[in-house]
Amino acid sequence: MTVDKTARGESRKRRLRSGRRLRPLAALQLLLVLLALLVPAACSRAGPPAEPGGGVGPDLFTAVAWVNGEPVAYGEFRTRMLELRGEVIAETAKGGADPAAKGFWTSGAGDRTPLDLLKEKTMNLLVRVKVQQIAAKEAGIAGDIGYKAFLIQLDAENRTRSSRLRLGEPVYGPEQYSEKAYYRYTLANLELALRKWLAKEDGDRSGKPLDDERYEAWLNREAANAEIRVNSSVYDKLSVEIAP
Repeated sequence: MTVDKTARGESRKRRLRSGRRLRPLAALQLLLVLLALLVPAACSRAGPPAEPGGGVGPDLFTAVAWVNGEPVAYGEFRTRMLELRGEVIAETAKGGADPAAKGFWTSGAGDRTPLDLLKEKTMNLLVRVKVQQIAAKEAGIAGDIGYKAFLIQLDAENRTRSSRLRLGEPVYGPEQYSEKAYYRYTLANLELALRKWLAKEDGDRSGKPLDDERYEAWLNREAANAEIRVNSSVYDKLSVEIAP
C-alpha cells in the first residue's frame, strides 16, 4: 500500500536594502538569530513515533487495518490502544496477573497475553467507530472520515480558539482540545446526528434520535457483519511498541 506523504517546506529570501556587505561580526549575529528562530520550529514538528530500537515507526496514516474498506490509521489505533491499557491491566490483574512483573504484556496463560487482549479490545472499539463513521458518510452527515482529516480539523479548531482568546472573545469548552478529548467530542456529535437520521429512516418523524436499545442493536449488527482486513506487518510491529 502506498501512503500519501506531503512534504512541506518554506524558503525565504531576504535582500539587504543597503548595498554594503555585512561585517563578519554582524553576519555572525544574524546567523545566530536565524538559528534561534528556526531550530525550535523544526523540533516542534511532530514526526513518526520512535521505535524501541531507536528507529522510526510507521507513518501516522499507514493503515493498521481496514473496516469495510475504510482504513484504520496507525496513529488512531495506537492512541486508542494507549487509552485502553488501564482497562486491560485491571482486567488481567483480577485474574491473578502481576502488572509490575517483567514481560507482563507478553506473558500469560496459554497463547493469549495481555497484549493480545489489548489489541483485541482496540480493534473491537475501532470497528464500532468505523461502522458509525461509514454510515454517517453514506447518509451525508459526515464528509472525510479519515484520521488525517480529523487531525487537520483538530488543528483548525485549536487555532480558532487561540485566535479568539487573543482577541478577548469567549471560548466555550477547553482553551485547547487534546486529541483524546476532540476525538470523543466529534464522535459523540456524529453519533447523535446518526441516531436522528436512523430514527427518521425507521419512520419516526418526531426528530428524536433513535433510543439506546435500538441504536445498540443496530451498532452491534453492523460491527458483527463488518469486513475486517488486518495489515499484519504494521499490526505486529505496533504490538511490540506498546509493551514497556
